[in-house]
Amino acid sequence: MNLYALLGICFVPTALFFALAVILNKNLKITYCLWSCVLALLTVIPTSLLQFYILALPIFTAYTFVSVMITAILFNGLIEESMKMLFLCLMPHKKQILATFFCCVILYGLTVGGFESVIYVVKRFQEIQGQTGKELVLQLLLKRIFSAQAIHVFCAGLSGLYIWNFRRHKRNIMPFVYAVLLHGIYNFFASFTSLYHWLSIIAILFAAVECRIFYVSSNSAECP
Repeated sequence: MNLYALLGICFVPTALFFALAVILNKNLKITYCLWSCVLALLTVIPTSLLQFYILALPIFTAYTFVSVMITAILFNGLIEESMKMLFLCLMPHKKQILATFFCCVILYGLTVGGFESVIYVVKRFQEIQGQTGKELVLQLLLKRIFSAQAIHVFCAGLSGLYIWNFRRHKRNIMPFVYAVLLHGIYNFFASFTSLYHWLSIIAILFAAVECRIFYVSSNSAECP
Protein backbone atom coordinates (compact mmCIF):
# COMPACT_ATOMS: atom_id res chain seq x y z
CA MET A 1 0.00 0.00 0.00
CA ASN A 2 1.44 3.37 -1.02
CA LEU A 3 1.44 6.67 0.88
CA TYR A 4 -1.51 8.15 -1.02
CA ALA A 5 -3.74 5.21 -0.12
CA LEU A 6 -2.83 5.58 3.54
CA LEU A 7 -3.58 9.30 3.43
CA GLY A 8 -6.95 8.56 1.87
CA ILE A 9 -7.82 6.16 4.68
CA CYS A 10 -7.24 8.99 7.18
CA PHE A 11 -10.36 10.72 5.86
CA VAL A 12 -12.65 7.72 5.35
CA PRO A 13 -14.56 8.43 8.63
CA THR A 14 -14.91 12.09 7.63
CA ALA A 15 -16.24 11.24 4.16
CA LEU A 16 -18.71 8.66 5.49
CA PHE A 17 -20.09 10.98 8.16
CA PHE A 18 -20.26 13.89 5.68
CA ALA A 19 -22.37 11.81 3.28
CA LEU A 20 -24.65 10.33 5.95
CA ALA A 21 -25.18 13.66 7.72
CA VAL A 22 -26.22 15.40 4.50
CA ILE A 23 -28.46 12.55 3.36
CA LEU A 24 -30.20 11.99 6.71
CA ASN A 25 -30.51 15.61 7.79
CA LYS A 26 -32.31 17.71 5.20
CA ASN A 27 -31.75 20.90 7.23
CA LEU A 28 -27.98 20.57 7.09
CA LYS A 29 -26.33 22.77 4.48
CA ILE A 30 -23.39 21.35 2.54
CA THR A 31 -21.64 24.73 2.72
CA TYR A 32 -21.64 24.51 6.52
CA CYS A 33 -20.12 21.02 6.32
CA LEU A 34 -17.40 22.21 3.96
CA TRP A 35 -16.68 25.16 6.24
CA SER A 36 -16.29 22.73 9.15
CA CYS A 37 -13.58 20.88 7.21
CA VAL A 38 -11.82 24.15 6.37
CA LEU A 39 -11.88 25.21 10.02
CA ALA A 40 -10.36 21.85 10.96
CA LEU A 41 -7.45 22.41 8.59
CA LEU A 42 -6.96 25.94 9.94
CA THR A 43 -6.89 24.49 13.45
CA VAL A 44 -4.27 21.87 12.74
CA ILE A 45 -1.74 24.31 11.22
CA PRO A 46 -1.13 26.55 14.27
CA THR A 47 -1.50 23.59 16.65
CA SER A 48 1.23 21.69 14.79
CA LEU A 49 3.51 24.73 14.94
CA LEU A 50 2.94 25.02 18.67
CA GLN A 51 3.71 21.32 19.01
CA PHE A 52 6.96 21.72 17.10
CA TYR A 53 8.28 24.57 19.25
CA ILE A 54 6.76 23.86 22.66
CA LEU A 55 7.59 20.15 22.72
CA ALA A 56 11.23 21.04 22.07
CA LEU A 57 11.45 22.51 25.57
CA PRO A 58 13.43 20.38 28.09
CA ILE A 59 10.38 19.62 30.26
CA PHE A 60 8.73 17.93 27.30
CA THR A 61 11.78 16.08 25.97
CA ALA A 62 12.55 14.25 29.20
CA TYR A 63 10.56 11.00 29.15
CA THR A 64 9.62 10.91 32.82
CA PHE A 65 6.30 10.42 34.59
CA VAL A 66 6.01 14.15 35.33
CA SER A 67 7.04 15.11 31.79
CA VAL A 68 4.46 12.79 30.21
CA MET A 69 1.74 14.01 32.57
CA ILE A 70 2.49 17.70 31.95
CA THR A 71 2.66 17.13 28.19
CA ALA A 72 -0.67 15.30 28.17
CA ILE A 73 -2.61 17.70 30.39
CA LEU A 74 -1.05 21.00 29.35
CA PHE A 75 -0.36 20.48 25.66
CA ASN A 76 -2.78 17.83 24.45
CA GLY A 77 -5.48 18.92 26.85
CA LEU A 78 -5.44 22.67 27.42
CA ILE A 79 -3.64 23.97 24.34
CA GLU A 80 -5.21 21.67 21.72
CA GLU A 81 -8.74 21.99 23.07
CA SER A 82 -8.39 25.76 23.48
CA MET A 83 -7.31 26.05 19.85
CA LYS A 84 -10.21 23.87 18.76
CA MET A 85 -12.72 25.87 20.74
CA LEU A 86 -11.31 29.11 19.30
CA PHE A 87 -11.92 27.93 15.75
CA LEU A 88 -15.27 26.38 16.65
CA CYS A 89 -16.38 29.92 17.54
CA LEU A 90 -16.20 30.62 13.79
CA MET A 91 -18.79 27.91 13.09
CA PRO A 92 -22.08 29.35 11.73
CA HIS A 93 -24.85 29.03 14.30
CA LYS A 94 -27.54 31.73 13.90
CA LYS A 95 -29.49 29.89 11.19
CA GLN A 96 -28.92 26.42 12.62
CA ILE A 97 -30.71 24.24 15.11
CA LEU A 98 -28.74 22.24 17.67
CA ALA A 99 -28.86 19.03 15.63
CA THR A 100 -27.31 20.57 12.51
CA PHE A 101 -24.77 22.57 14.50
CA PHE A 102 -23.72 19.44 16.36
CA CYS A 103 -23.34 17.55 13.07
CA CYS A 104 -20.94 20.26 11.89
CA VAL A 105 -19.01 20.03 15.15
CA ILE A 106 -18.67 16.24 14.87
CA LEU A 107 -17.53 16.62 11.26
CA TYR A 108 -15.00 19.20 12.43
CA GLY A 109 -13.66 16.78 15.07
CA LEU A 110 -13.38 13.95 12.56
CA THR A 111 -11.50 16.19 10.13
CA VAL A 112 -9.10 17.44 12.81
CA GLY A 113 -8.38 13.83 13.70
CA GLY A 114 -7.91 13.03 10.02
CA PHE A 115 -5.37 15.78 9.46
CA GLU A 116 -3.55 14.77 12.63
CA SER A 117 -3.39 11.22 11.30
CA VAL A 118 -1.94 12.56 8.04
CA ILE A 119 0.96 14.10 9.97
CA TYR A 120 1.39 10.84 11.85
CA VAL A 121 1.33 8.69 8.69
CA VAL A 122 3.79 10.88 6.77
CA LYS A 123 6.21 10.83 9.70
CA ARG A 124 5.97 7.06 10.15
CA PHE A 125 6.11 6.41 6.40
CA GLN A 126 9.48 8.18 6.25
CA GLU A 127 10.80 5.96 9.04
CA ILE A 128 9.74 2.56 7.70
CA GLN A 129 11.30 0.31 5.13
CA GLY A 130 9.75 -2.52 3.15
CA GLN A 131 6.22 -3.82 2.74
CA THR A 132 6.06 -5.12 6.32
CA GLY A 133 6.63 -1.62 7.64
CA LYS A 134 3.82 -0.25 5.46
CA GLU A 135 1.42 -2.87 6.78
CA LEU A 136 2.38 -1.90 10.32
CA VAL A 137 1.59 1.75 9.56
CA LEU A 138 -1.80 0.68 8.19
CA GLN A 139 -2.57 -1.28 11.36
CA LEU A 140 -1.58 1.66 13.56
CA LEU A 141 -3.63 4.03 11.40
CA LEU A 142 -6.75 1.89 11.73
CA LYS A 143 -6.16 1.82 15.48
CA ARG A 144 -5.95 5.62 15.53
CA ILE A 145 -9.31 5.93 13.78
CA PHE A 146 -11.01 4.22 16.73
CA SER A 147 -8.90 5.92 19.41
CA ALA A 148 -7.21 9.25 18.66
CA GLN A 149 -9.82 10.38 16.12
CA ALA A 150 -12.60 9.28 18.48
CA ILE A 151 -11.29 11.42 21.35
CA HIS A 152 -11.05 14.39 18.96
CA VAL A 153 -14.69 13.90 17.97
CA PHE A 154 -16.10 13.72 21.50
CA CYS A 155 -13.91 16.53 22.86
CA ALA A 156 -14.91 18.73 19.92
CA GLY A 157 -18.51 17.82 20.68
CA LEU A 158 -18.12 18.93 24.30
CA SER A 159 -16.49 22.21 23.33
CA GLY A 160 -19.12 22.81 20.65
CA LEU A 161 -21.92 22.30 23.18
CA TYR A 162 -20.22 24.72 25.54
CA ILE A 163 -20.13 27.37 22.80
CA TRP A 164 -23.75 26.68 21.83
CA ASN A 165 -24.95 27.12 25.41
CA PHE A 166 -22.68 30.10 26.10
CA ARG A 167 -24.26 32.00 23.21
CA ARG A 168 -27.63 31.35 24.82
CA HIS A 169 -26.48 32.80 28.17
CA LYS A 170 -25.92 29.44 29.83
CA ARG A 171 -22.47 29.81 31.32
CA ASN A 172 -21.77 26.17 32.24
CA ILE A 173 -18.08 25.74 31.51
CA MET A 174 -17.99 22.06 32.49
CA PRO A 175 -18.24 20.68 28.90
CA PHE A 176 -15.01 22.47 27.99
CA VAL A 177 -13.36 21.43 31.26
CA TYR A 178 -14.24 17.81 30.51
CA ALA A 179 -12.83 18.19 26.98
CA VAL A 180 -9.49 19.44 28.33
CA LEU A 181 -9.16 16.87 31.10
CA LEU A 182 -10.35 13.86 29.12
CA HIS A 183 -8.12 14.66 26.13
CA GLY A 184 -5.16 15.00 28.49
CA ILE A 185 -6.01 11.79 30.36
CA TYR A 186 -6.42 9.93 27.06
CA ASN A 187 -3.00 11.03 25.79
CA PHE A 188 -1.38 10.29 29.15
CA PHE A 189 -2.48 6.65 29.20
CA ALA A 190 -2.11 6.22 25.42
CA SER A 191 1.61 7.01 25.80
CA PHE A 192 2.16 3.81 27.80
CA THR A 193 2.98 0.48 26.20
CA SER A 194 1.92 -1.52 29.26
CA LEU A 195 -1.58 -2.46 30.40
CA TYR A 196 -2.09 1.16 31.47
CA HIS A 197 -2.50 1.93 27.76
CA TRP A 198 -5.98 0.41 27.81
CA LEU A 199 -7.15 2.96 30.38
CA SER A 200 -7.18 5.46 27.51
CA ILE A 201 -10.30 3.66 26.25
CA ILE A 202 -12.09 4.63 29.46
CA ALA A 203 -11.36 8.29 28.72
CA ILE A 204 -12.92 7.91 25.25
CA LEU A 205 -16.03 6.20 26.63
CA PHE A 206 -16.41 8.77 29.40
CA ALA A 207 -16.08 11.60 26.86
CA ALA A 208 -18.79 9.96 24.71
CA VAL A 209 -21.14 9.64 27.71
CA GLU A 210 -20.58 13.24 28.81
CA CYS A 211 -21.09 14.41 25.24
CA ARG A 212 -24.47 12.68 25.11
CA ILE A 213 -25.48 14.00 28.55
CA PHE A 214 -24.74 17.62 27.64
CA TYR A 215 -26.35 17.24 24.21
CA VAL A 216 -29.58 15.87 25.68
CA SER A 217 -29.57 18.64 28.27
CA SER A 218 -29.05 21.32 25.60
CA ASN A 219 -31.68 19.81 23.34
CA SER A 220 -34.21 19.68 26.17
CA ALA A 221 -33.61 23.37 26.85
CA GLU A 222 -34.21 24.12 23.16
CA CYS A 223 -37.52 22.21 23.12
CA PRO A 224 -39.28 22.84 26.47
